[in-house]
Amino acid sequence: MPRFEMYLMIAEKDGINVETSEIEMVCWVNDPEDLGEVQEVANEVIEEHIYDAENTVLFGTATVIIKGLEVLNIGFRNKEADPEEVDEVIELFGSREETLH
Repeated sequence: MPRFEMYLMIAEKDGINVETSEIEMVCWVNDPEDLGEVQEVANEVIEEHIYDAENTVLFGTATVIIKGLEVLNIGFRNKEADPEEVDEVIELFGSREETLH
């Protein structure tokens, strides 16, 4: 059955701590060349992980790979979270220096 790979990173906050999870997965589709179907399945999987998260999800990214090629990048943010706090955490991830989290 046709498939695609997806790498999902989710940043969650539990009280004062922020933790990230990175998940590699394989998703099944009828036609991996149908980007509409691929995006629909990717969105469903992302929503499941957000719904099942134990803590508040702040933001995340997903990279979809088909036949070894990166074909889709998805970014998402929690609109209900404090935007300044989310920006600060994103900035930590963008830092070129090593950061103790």
